[in-house]
Amino acid sequence: MHRRALLAGLIAAAGPARAATAPDALGFRPDPESLARATALLRAHSAIDTHAHPGRTFARSLAADPAAGDAAAFEARAVADMREGLLAAASFAAVCDAAVLKTTATGIVVERDYRPGEAQALYRRQIADLHRIAAANGLPIIRTPDDLDHCAGGGAPGMIVTAEGGDFLEGDPAGLLAARDRDDVRIITVVHYRPNELADNQTSPARFGGLSPAGRATMREMARLGLVIDVAHAAETAVRQAIENCGAPLLCSHTHVKTAALDHPRFITVETARAIAAAGGVVGSWPSGFGGTTLKDFVDRIFILTEAVGPDHVALGTDMDGNYRPTMTSYRQLPLLVSELLRRGYGEDNAVKLLGGNVRRLFRTVWDARAA
Repeated sequence: MHRRALLAGLIAAAGPARAATAPDALGFRPDPESLARATALLRAHSAIDTHAHPGRTFARSLAADPAAGDAAAFEARAVADMREGLLAAASFAAVCDAAVLKTTATGIVVERDYRPGEAQALYRRQIADLHRIAAANGLPIIRTPDDLDHCAGGGAPGMIVTAEGGDFLEGDPAGLLAARDRDDVRIITVVHYRPNELADNQTSPARFGGLSPAGRATMREMARLGLVIDVAHAAETAVRQAIENCGAPLLCSHTHVKTAALDHPRFITVETARAIAAAGGVVGSWPSGFGGTTLKDFVDRIFILTEAVGPDHVALGTDMDGNYRPTMTSYRQLPLLVSELLRRGYGEDNAVKLLGGNVRRLFRTVWDARAA
């Protein structure tokens, strides 16, 4: 029963569907000249979403029966939105602690712990679903940085297979090789809402004071295998320890920096964001509904994040179709987002870095450094 409740809660949290160009969804009046520039830029340069759940595929593994899962998931529509919005590639993230979560009036909480083997079984079902969705929709799976060179806006978007939460490892980094070579996983968000065996997260009491010994070993093995380490949701102590211990630049795929006006638990301090950047990492700007309601609010956050860490260390991390009351509600809004950035003076070079240049550099750095 808790699976149905979580599924219903996640759908409700996404908020009511709004037209991609409705005035209340934008918060600004689109400028035709800037929109034309944005469209040309998106056709010429690959836009990549570092963290998302396009079509809400994880719903299939949570449904009480396959029919309910099919009703809750809508991958074909999401892929059409990606093409229309000129997105070249996106993370398609399995939610590895989904079976033990529930939604409440104040957010997502852990309802119980996993039974032995349950986390691995859930992970395998979700990964199999993602591969089926890729085949059914003609989506190329991104295995190497070179694969991104063949993805362009308006074509078949690439799928970056992602695991949100290292729960499936059950504290043993030995499972990472199979995740890479059998399952095509290229990004792992080390911890999600469930405090797992690897690291403390942002929304639960600390267990390890940052990373566990298994977490340190797992991050070092991820770096050895060329897997991108995503520290979104990780406690800031864990992020700092990861910078010191893992031997690879980090991705923090979807967050925002804390400000005097908004100090949300899912955001990170400017100091931590800058530490990620100083170590060569990238921070994904997140259009969550925490403190925002319109696409203009997301534009504002991109400017704030870029000011904090510099244009070489920002990316998109929309959390699409799994986000809380998102201020970017559809990939069809991507040209509008870019147009407003350009109209406000963000600059085309910086926009190219934000949209995909920085994460491509990170991906290649991590992949090229893998052990033979």
